Amino acid sequence: MVEQAVEQADVADELARQALQCEERADAGGLVLDTLARLPERALLTEAALAGALHVAPRTVRRMVNRWQLPPAVRLGKRNVWYAGRVLDFIQARAERAERGAERVARKYRGNNP
Repeated sequence: MVEQAVEQADVADELARQALQCEERADAGGLVLDTLARLPERALLTEAALAGALHVAPRTVRRMVNRWQLPPAVRLGKRNVWYAGRVLDFIQARAERAERGAERVARKYRGNNP
């Protein structure tokens, strides 16, 4: 069972690398989450694959997890892995919270300046 999951993670890594290469040709800069969106929701990503999809170093992925900018990893054998769908959901939830916070600040600002 663990071997199958590790093989699935390796396949997801390869898919992420291929998608990332396509994206880099199309868009040389910026953060593009299209790589994650193209993967199946239950695809397992290793730290390296997630870092490649986010255009950051693997160490940055660990820092982002420590700062709660990414969901915590699941330990699978000797690897930390993430479900692609959960990472996208987590980022979407953070974006929605940030939007609500910005709307609150805007309402407060409009209330103080008639």
